[in-house]
Parts: sequence; structure tokens; C-alpha cells
Amino acid sequence: MLMSSLASVLRPARTSFAALGLAALLPLAPMTALAQEGGKTFSEAEKAAIGEVVREYLLENPQLMLEVMDALEAYENEAEAKQQAAAIAANREGLEQDGFSFVAGNPDGAITVVEFFDYRCPYCKQVAEDMTKLIERHDDVRLVLKEFPILGPNSTIASEAAIAAIPQGKYLDFHFALLESKGTLDRAKVMEIAEAEGLDTDKLARDMESARVDRIIDTNHDLAREIGVRGTPAFVIGDSLIPGAASIEEIEARIQAVRDAAKAG
Repeated sequence: MLMSSLASVLRPARTSFAALGLAALLPLAPMTALAQEGGKTFSEAEKAAIGEVVREYLLENPQLMLEVMDALEAYENEAEAKQQAAAIAANREGLEQDGFSFVAGNPDGAITVVEFFDYRCPYCKQVAEDMTKLIERHDDVRLVLKEFPILGPNSTIASEAAIAAIPQGKYLDFHFALLESKGTLDRAKVMEIAEAEGLDTDKLARDMESARVDRIIDTNHDLAREIGVRGTPAFVIGDSLIPGAASIEEIEARIQAVRDAAKAG
């Protein structure tokens, strides 16, 4: 907790030496706490003297502040990764075997890649071709597609249509067609794409209004919140959350790490 608190104070001052005067006093907190635990209490004069020594040392060695902040950042990143791994493990079934998300690639594959996406997200559109390559290159990968509309009502309409397309057996082509679309993706455009992909648009429109579709989207939002997804796209592979438009090389490297870990037992 102390390191996390220090990080929140120090990070904004990373390149500001004007803040060193305040930062120099921070070490007094743990020193005072340790002294009190040992039965000693510093006087105000002693605290001032210690503060002055620390201040002068830091002013003479300002690079130490950068080293401390680098260490604090690494500490926070490691702590966050551990928290995310625990959250992913606790929600493994919902991520990988929810029973309603479309699974591309090999449904029985040993490696699961979960993607949270929004059809209007430019970065999701950017990685769409890589997702196609991924399932073509790796016959042991199952790609779980999580509808996660976060960019407004039109995003929700597109996700509702995609979910409603699953019973018609045309989800994947419709999915990639939506991601490939340019310009406004409103209801009229969604239905135009659906018709072009051979979907029964009357049935699609009815199914989009079902409570089940709403529940799926709400469930995906709850799940994303649980594991710390803050934007799109986001990928879950093994115990890792990879935010943003990760390259296919990064995703494949993580897949290989999961394979290696499985072989190691």
C-alpha cells in the first residue's frame, strides 16, 4: 500500500525537479512508522534534521528519484498483472465456455483466445484481418468473440444484429463484413450488410429485440468490468489480458507461451 501511494504522488512529478522538495519529505513516513513500532518517537527537531539530510541527498543525486519511480512503476505493473490473472482465473468459464459467444477456429482447440470488440472501433477493424490469419494458421486455437459495444447506440445495434445472426448460421461472415464496413454503421447499414450476407433480415430484426440478446451484451459488459477490460479491442490468452490492437506476432507469442506452459506441466 505504501509503494502504491508513493507512486500516485511521485508519478506526476517525474520530470519536475520543483517537486523534489515535497518528495524529499516522503521517506519520513516509513521511517517514522518504523521508529514508532520500535518504541521510539522522533521529535520535531529530529524530523526536520532527517528531512533536511534526505532533501540535500536527493538534490545532489536527482537520478535516484527516477530510479525509485521506475521501480514503483514496475511494482504497480506486476501487482496489476497478478490481480488481472486472478480475475481471469475466477472468470475462466464465463470467458471461454459461456455457451452463447460465437467460437471461430477450432471449437475443440486446446488454446483459447478471447476477443472483446466493438464493430465501430477502428482498432478492432485494424486487427480483423489478423484474426482471420490466426484461425487459419493455428488449428489448435479457438477464438471466442465477445460482443462488447461501448461506442454508442449504433455499436449496440451492430452487436445485437451479430448475436441475432448466430441461429441463422451466418455469424462469422457477417461479423467480418461489419468490421470491414466504412462510414456510418447505423441500423440501415447493418441491415444492408446482413442482406448482402444472405441473412433473413425480417427474422434478424425480430431476434434483435429479444431479451436474450440484451442479457448477452449485459453479461459481456459485467465480465469485462470484472477482469479490467477498459477498451477495445482486448484479448485474453491464458492468464493474460492484452489491451489494444496487439500485433499478430504478439498474440502468437502469447499462444506459444501457453503451449509451452502446458507441455511443462
